[in-house]
This record gives sequence, structure tokens and C-alpha cells, in this order.
Amino acid sequence: MATALNSNQIGKMKQLILANPQLEGLVLGAGSLKPKFVLVAEAPGKKEIELGRGFVGPSGQELQQWLDYLGVTREEIYMTATVRARPFREKNDSKRDRPPTKKEIKDFAPFLDAELAQLNNNVMVVLGNTALHRLLGSDYKISEVHGQVIKHEILEYRPTTGKFEFGTKVWAIIPLFHPSFVRRFAKQNRPLAKADLVKLKAYLADK
Repeated sequence: MATALNSNQIGKMKQLILANPQLEGLVLGAGSLKPKFVLVAEAPGKKEIELGRGFVGPSGQELQQWLDYLGVTREEIYMTATVRARPFREKNDSKRDRPPTKKEIKDFAPFLDAELAQLNNNVMVVLGNTALHRLLGSDYKISEVHGQVIKHEILEYRPTTGKFEFGTKVWAIIPLFHPSFVRRFAKQNRPLAKADLVKLKAYLADK
């Protein structure tokens, strides 16, 4: 599987991670550069940085079931995230996953923007609130828009102003609950997730 970033961009990400004592590992976005859809998540976790691939832990098992239902392979999509390293906090001498900070999301924003600009598609599946807020802003909430098709430009980082602004390309954005959230609260969320996948599969079939 290919990554949409070049060696210079990868080197800059490595420097960024080394400079942040609460980040570790590097998991590159990867997949097809002409994907059936782009999948954007939050950040890798412990298992992902150990193996150097996205979604290989428990949430990856959930995601794999979703992809199987959709009839697509990982090689046919492009998987990336708002932050490409594992954000962690230390508690009782052990590292625990945590959400990325706003600064970390901003630091990694140019790399996500560069990836998305290289991909020959306009369909994006967004997993969870962190990725949704990064791409559409905090007015959108996953609990309100999951399973919908939102045709909209996405936020891109402008280094000259230090702010996020909407770009010009219109994407078809389908927000879904994050697989880890669905697993954690399966009884109430798995039926919702399944209904969203039914809608996504129908949308992909009509493309």
C-alpha cells in the first residue's frame, strides 16, 4: 500500500514527534491513491505503533467487520488520521491513550492536508468527533450527523495566518461513530453503527 506523503514530509513528522514527549511512534496514512473512499480517524494507539499500521488493535477488528460488510479491502481505500503518532499520558508508570490536543492536531494539519490533496476521490468517511471537528469544525457533532452524507468543503490549515479555513474542493463526507466507541458501548451503539453502514453501502453502490 502506498502513502501520499513524500520522504521530506515524513522526515518533518518524525522531527515533530521527537519534539513532543507525549507522542510516540509513527503510523503513516496508507492505501490506494485512487481510493473508493478516504477514511480519517483520530490517532493511532498502542498496537498500531507497535506494528506500524493503522487499525490493528481491538478497534481494528471492529473496523474490519465494517469493511467486510461494505465489500471493500484496506488496499482499496486510503486510511489516515488527524495525528499520525500515539498521544499518551502516563499513569501508574504505564502509558494510556488520550485524545490529541488542539496544538497536536494543528501541528499535524499540514500533513493531512497534503495527503488529502493527493488522493483522487471526493468521498470521505470520518470516524468520531475528533476527526469530524478537524475537518468540518466544532459545530458538527457525531451524535447528530452520523450516517448522513454532508457535501461540504473541509477545513485546511493556513500557516500564514495560523488558522483553519475551508478549502475549495467539495467532499461527500459520511461521519460514523469511531469503532472503539461502538465496541465500548456495543448494546446501544452497534445497531446505530449497522444502520449507518447500510446507508454508506447504498451510497457507495450509487457512485
